[in-house]
Amino acid sequence: MEDLEHLAKEWYLLAILGVVSIVAGVLAIAYPDITLLVVGIIFGIYLLIAGIYAIVEAITGDPTSRSLAAITGILGLIAGLVCLRRPGASLLAVVIVLGIYLIVTGVARLVRAFGASEGRGWQIVAALADIVLGILILVIPDISLVTLAVLFGISLIVRGVFSCVGAFQLRRVHKDVAPPIGAEPA
Repeated sequence: MEDLEHLAKEWYLLAILGVVSIVAGVLAIAYPDITLLVVGIIFGIYLLIAGIYAIVEAITGDPTSRSLAAITGILGLIAGLVCLRRPGASLLAVVIVLGIYLIVTGVARLVRAFGASEGRGWQIVAALADIVLGILILVIPDISLVTLAVLFGISLIVRGVFSCVGAFQLRRVHKDVAPPIGAEPA
């Protein structure tokens, strides 16, 4: 319960991640003909934020899923740095990085979903969506940038919605646990 209370205090980080994810997803879908440079930068920033969040979760989260969160976080940081370092160098490199990232994070989410007591079904759906999109991206690497942008945009929007929903659930937990204003500490 103590870990949940700690995470609940930081609910806004998950909300920020969700909003950034939704905005990045909408932009990827709205401007599919965007250059690889801009797409790489948007995805690189998202992956860095997602990686940082996963590392924070690994440090402060449930001990049973810390290793998965740490692996996901490190992979997110590496993928984000690769996208930021060479955003326009090679579509194939971005495709491979994003495909692998989606598969690994999807598998990690799937494993965590089976341990969840609430919202398991939605977590499984989100995890499977990431895995399927990641496999599609890796199996058909010569798909156009437009298709890649739309597929990853859909994934970002789905992730963003789930992050925002989770953030507001954590906010509710934080309000339930926090002492009322003016109350004396126990």
